[in-house]
Amino acid sequence: MQVWLASASERRAQLLKEFGFQVKAEALHEHQEIRKCGFTVSQMVKSICTSKVDSAIKEWPSTFDGIAIVADTLVQDPDDAHLALGQPEDEYSAVAVLSRLSGRRHAVWSATALISKTIIEGDGEELLISPGWYAKIWLERALVEIEDLGAHALDDLVSSGSWRGKAGGYDMAGAISEYSQLVDGNEMVVLGLATGAIQTLYEITGVNPSE
Repeated sequence: MQVWLASASERRAQLLKEFGFQVKAEALHEHQEIRKCGFTVSQMVKSICTSKVDSAIKEWPSTFDGIAIVADTLVQDPDDAHLALGQPEDEYSAVAVLSRLSGRRHAVWSATALISKTIIEGDGEELLISPGWYAKIWLERALVEIEDLGAHALDDLVSSGSWRGKAGGYDMAGAISEYSQLVDGNEMVVLGLATGAIQTLYEITGVNPSE
């Protein structure tokens, strides 16, 4: 069964392929991300992912008869559960975000939803969507600690370019790996996918993760 990754994220597409899934990756064209005031970061990421489900249904390819996956990941400010650290726009903002995380522990939240035209068995929270469609969502948290980043480390991280397009200004599988460690949770969550969704995807598609 083919998997449609309704996202332009190269990291997520790469992960899914490494897990053994046949993936067709294509970005959503009409989705507009809206972050609601007063929400915690965990509530934000779930809300954004849910809105992506609605967009994916509207853009579902007429020739596609598999299962779709949408996801969103946010990095929580170390001091504020209502503040998400977004993607740096340039090298200066990358330094600012990384300095904010330097020497601190912070939470990373990933929400992942599966969408199908048939019932999705297993765990996950069911979403109420259009008749004839089925979707479940998983919300998971990981805790990451970044060591004190001196001038040399910051220069290394910024010059690597791994901050581009990454929430919180870093890629756990990139240059930051030398300066960070996973304290709690699963690294997959930091890389952008909820583990519960992937396990259910294995069950639906029949892909054997050991192969």
